[in-house]
Amino acid sequence: MITQAETISRKRKQAFPKSIRVKKESKFNRIIEKGAKKKGENLIVFRLLDEGIEGQKFGIKIGKGIKKAVLRNKIKRVIREVLRKNKEKFNENEGVVVACKSMAGVNFTKLREELENLIR
Repeated sequence: MITQAETISRKRKQAFPKSIRVKKESKFNRIIEKGAKKKGENLIVFRLLDEGIEGQKFGIKIGKGIKKAVLRNKIKRVIREVLRKNKEKFNENEGVVVACKSMAGVNFTKLREELENLIR
C-alpha cells in the first residue's frame, strides 16, 4: 500500500522546481537577446547556449494579450509539464518559451505537440 508521504515525494521528484526556473527580468532579456530563436505557430522558444550557464534554466513568458488569467495559467501549466518531461533535450542550456497572442483559442494537445517539436 502506498502511503501519502510516498505519493508526495513522487510528485516532488516530478515537479518543476524553482532551482531550474528563470526568475529575473534581466536573465529573461539576456536569453531573448542572445539566444537562438525557433518560432512556431503560437510559441517562440529561445535557447542560450554555453555562455557562462550555471545549469538548466527555463522561463515562461505570457503576455497580457491573452486576456483571461485562467487561460494564461493553464497555458503556463501545460508548458511547464512539457519542459519537465523533456528537460534532457536541453542539456546545459537556458531557455525561455514565449506565448503569442494568437494562442487564445488553441487546443492544448496541439500546444503540447508544437512545443515538443520546437525543443527538439
